[in-house]
Amino acid sequence: MGMGIHGVRLDGHKNTVNCTPVEMPIPEKVCLPLALLGANTSTILVKKGDEVAVGQPIADQGKGIGVPVYASVSGTVAGIETLRLTNGSMVDAVVIATDGKQTVWEGVKAPSVTDRQSFLEAVRQSGLVGLGGAGFPTWVKLNAEVDRLIINGSECEPFCTADYAALRDFIGDVSEGIELVKKYIGIEKAIIGLKHPPKGAEEAFKAIEGAEVQHLREYYPIGAEKMLIKETTGRVVPGGKLPKDVGCIVINVNTLAYLARFIRTGMPLVMRTVTVDGSAVNTPCLVTAPIGTAVSDIFAAAGGFKEEPTKVLAGGPMMGVALESLDFPLLWQNGSFLALNAKDAKLPEPGACIRCGRCVDACPMNLMAFQITKAYRARDLETLKTIRADLCIECGCCAYVCPAKRDMVTSNKLAKRFMADEAKKEANK
Repeated sequence: MGMGIHGVRLDGHKNTVNCTPVEMPIPEKVCLPLALLGANTSTILVKKGDEVAVGQPIADQGKGIGVPVYASVSGTVAGIETLRLTNGSMVDAVVIATDGKQTVWEGVKAPSVTDRQSFLEAVRQSGLVGLGGAGFPTWVKLNAEVDRLIINGSECEPFCTADYAALRDFIGDVSEGIELVKKYIGIEKAIIGLKHPPKGAEEAFKAIEGAEVQHLREYYPIGAEKMLIKETTGRVVPGGKLPKDVGCIVINVNTLAYLARFIRTGMPLVMRTVTVDGSAVNTPCLVTAPIGTAVSDIFAAAGGFKEEPTKVLAGGPMMGVALESLDFPLLWQNGSFLALNAKDAKLPEPGACIRCGRCVDACPMNLMAFQITKAYRARDLETLKTIRADLCIECGCCAYVCPAKRDMVTSNKLAKRFMADEAKKEANK
């Protein structure tokens, strides 16, 4: 491991980079939550016993920034359950018992897109959210006045290769998605940030008028929005601001590929490809599965486990979240699942902070993680505000370089939640 400026250098572990995705058998059931970012915002359109088909809306877009939810399989609605998301929030979820036929809903048809507004509405109706991990509704991100589109092809988390597969197998769709966004949002220039681009990718991108291919440096977390913007444009997103505030939109390559397919066919996001890897997995591979498929079924499609997994992560080893059960469903934004054996899952025993400053050197946001931990333990809200703990992107660099093996990521997350809770209390006074 060698440290770079504002980040760390990691071993890639891209074991599945040359794999052809396995299309798994249709599972017996899927579970489709009605919210990704917290509380329910949409209205359920189906009830227990209803027959549904692939691409049929089962919940409307609701209020605020929500998007519709669509059936990823054909079958019968088995019921409405409560699902705990990885952020702890409880949401309603529609469970569909599949019939194995994958009958397509008769209402699936390509949208009519003629201008910016109809394009944004089409993107919203597609149900598309950011497939790079955040799960933020794509139509909201696109609804901004900007002059730069930054395409994220970095896939900087170890093990993860689903974005690489999109670049390799669906480069035409990715290119088409870029052209659609440029045309309808009115963007002057697209910049494609790539690491180790597959054969044909650069040629395809260079054929797009007003697009520039830029090779990214080998450090993590180069794919984080603010890092990627600075790397590709030199623009700095101020603390508490968004990419649109410096004239940029950042979109993942898989998101662009699915966007192009929806505009062309009208089929919403109902399937996605995920990386399946880790020391407990029999055959690391890529698996294409219906949204809502249980993680246990996805691992079964990869040949199951060679030993009992001690920990299963949704996401990569740096920013992934441990799942409490293999019954958890594949969500739209999940790009990988890692199953770790006892040796790899064991957490090191933390020691005392020695004030070495490595966490400060590594932090891409120029934060002082050791100070955040200290202030949070004291519940010192004013200090947390002063040192801008809210700007932490939870990338894990601080914990990765810490010689004392202190879990500063968890402290940072708890500090941010504490700050948010205190802000709500203040607002409700």
